[in-house]
Amino acid sequence: METRLDCAIKASNELVTTLHRDGLDNGCITTFNDSLAIRQNFTSDENRLHRSLNSLRNAAAGETRLYDSIYDVVVGIFRRRADRTRPWILVVVTDGDDNCSTRSARQCAEEVYRLYTREESNFLFVVGVGDGVNSTRLQQMADVGRFDYIHVKDFLLLEVALITLAHKVTTSLSLSVNALSVGNVSASWAEIQEHRRLSNVAIDYALLIDMSTSMNEISSRAQCFEGHELRKYRLGQWMCDVCGKNGPTTMSDYHCAKCDFNACHSHCVSGRPCKPTSTCPNDHPMRYTNKKDPWRCDEDKQLYTGKRLRCERCDYDICPNCLIEAERAERALTYLMAGLLLRE
Repeated sequence: METRLDCAIKASNELVTTLHRDGLDNGCITTFNDSLAIRQNFTSDENRLHRSLNSLRNAAAGETRLYDSIYDVVVGIFRRRADRTRPWILVVVTDGDDNCSTRSARQCAEEVYRLYTREESNFLFVVGVGDGVNSTRLQQMADVGRFDYIHVKDFLLLEVALITLAHKVTTSLSLSVNALSVGNVSASWAEIQEHRRLSNVAIDYALLIDMSTSMNEISSRAQCFEGHELRKYRLGQWMCDVCGKNGPTTMSDYHCAKCDFNACHSHCVSGRPCKPTSTCPNDHPMRYTNKKDPWRCDEDKQLYTGKRLRCERCDYDICPNCLIEAERAERALTYLMAGLLLRE
């Protein structure tokens, strides 16, 4: 099973492969727990960056010194060692709330703006992963420091978040990352890499990766309705079996080969079965299917074609109209029961 740190290393390697052009761009690898560590100073050699990232495995320990570490990278690394004629990109990955910095969140944000993000060509991205991060505070920091904060609920989604950030860097988008929906970015790593190769703009970039004790935890995968683990799989066209929406990209991040099941990010939580939006009369989870052959709704007995909700266990199908009526009836019953309880 992959730890949180394993997922961070894997996603960071993809980011380096995508952004870096040997002999032109300079990359730097840093980590933090109780203190900041420079694992690889700025180098134009991509292989050295990958070796540095891969050496981080099984090394997580200590507290979370987030704010001071961001400041240290901005002041001690970028402002002292980076090429001031180039755009600067700093990507921070963390899974927890700061518990040992001397600076407050606001002090850090104000200094970051004064010394780094005030320059429009400089990018700072902070990615908070999981339930341990204080997203409210980090978003407040981002507002003060004029940088981008993005939250993802699990480390298995970190790669998707970094694709989003790489997309912004390579296309020089002016809109906030918060306006982009994780999982709805149409560009792939390969497409972004090709765009990057065509660019004549050299960059200096650094990764700052959380190495506190919690990064040793196992990042378990979400599951389909039958309890099988969901994995990334390139399908071409696909449909979410939970909500019926068409997949926004050719890659399904939550796919079960045994059940031919796919789901959107919003329905999946690490280590748990996907939550169904509808159930059959026997309370089994129903999934959307889209077969070309005609089918009969078990409620109104009419023939239909196209999408429908189906329970395989009960051989039960329901059309959208009957589903809407059933949900209305259920809500009406809920309101009626609530009213009766209030009268009592």
